[in-house]
Amino acid sequence: MIKCVVFDFDGTLVESNEIKRRAFYEVTKDIIGADSILDKLFSMPDSGDRYSVFNALIRNLKKPHKSAISAICLSDLYTKICERKIYNAPEILGALKTLKELKRRKVKVFLSSATPIDTLQRIIDMRGWNELFDGVMGSPDSKKDHLKSILLLSDYSLSEVAYIGDSEVDQKAALSIGCKFIGIGENWNRFNSRPEVLLGTLKKLIKELKL
Repeated sequence: MIKCVVFDFDGTLVESNEIKRRAFYEVTKDIIGADSILDKLFSMPDSGDRYSVFNALIRNLKKPHKSAISAICLSDLYTKICERKIYNAPEILGALKTLKELKRRKVKVFLSSATPIDTLQRIIDMRGWNELFDGVMGSPDSKKDHLKSILLLSDYSLSEVAYIGDSEVDQKAALSIGCKFIGIGENWNRFNSRPEVLLGTLKKLIKELKL
C-alpha cells in the first residue's frame, strides 16, 4: 500500500511548463542567436535546469556575442519572471483536490522540484499550499537525492513510495531508486520511453494509487 507520494511541481501540479519555456526566450531576447540555440536545447527530453540551459546557451553562442553574458545573471532574471507568473498559474486538473484528499487519508506528501528551494518555497507559500506538504525539496539537490532523503528519514519500503512527474528526469529518479512512478501528461513526448502508467491529469490519481 502506498504511504508516501512525492510530486514534481511544474507540469505535474501546476500548468507552468510553458511559462518557464517562454521565460527563457524573454530573458535572452536581446542576445543574437539565442532563439535557435534554445530551440535545439528544448528539442531534447531533458534539457537540464535553468543553470544548465543558460550555461549551454553561452557555450554555443558565437564569440562576439558571449562577452558580458553571465549564466548567473540570466538565471536570476529568469527566476524573478517565473516566480511572479507561476504564482498565478492554473493548477493541473485535480491537483488541489488530490493533495487535500491525500492529507485527509494521512498519506505523507512531499514536493520534489528542480526549482531553487528558496524560490519554490515562496511560490508554495504564495499559493497557500504549504500545509499540504510534509516536506518541500528543490535544487541544488537532485530529485534522486530528494527520494534518497525521504527514504533515509522514514521507515517506508520502496513499494510504499510513489513518485508523480511529467518528465524523463522524474521517471529516471524514480526508476533509479526503485519506487513506483506515475507519469502525468496528455502524451509522453517529455519522456524517452512511455511510462508504465500515464495519466492526463490528476483526477484519477487516488484511484490509480489504490488507496
